[in-house]
Amino acid sequence: MRIGIELGLLFVLTLGIASGAGTGQQVSYAVVAGTVFQPAGFALRGAEVHLSVKTPARGVKPPKRQRAISDARGEFSFHVPAGQAEYTLSVKVKGFVPEVKTANVTADERVDVYFQLKAVK
Repeated sequence: MRIGIELGLLFVLTLGIASGAGTGQQVSYAVVAGTVFQPAGFALRGAEVHLSVKTPARGVKPPKRQRAISDARGEFSFHVPAGQAEYTLSVKVKGFVPEVKTANVTADERVDVYFQLKAVK
């Protein structure tokens, strides 16, 4: 019984810390997501996508460079701090020309970026 109570308290404390309850601030974030396509319009699995900060949001520690691999539907996503900021996304995969785009985040929102890669000749 005591172990159950301790685990319950640990869960509540963890939940409070994760939500920012201890700081009096609500943790908010934005999502930069997108899809990578092949020339014919089909999803491209296994593309390496990097996100880096071009212009950080004011008053927020900028995130480190992040990396994702597109899934079977060509999709990827990143969590970034909410607030007006500009991010650079670069995509590369063997056999295709790399591509770079920017994403502008203004608040706690989702911003979608799409890539249609060209095959290397």
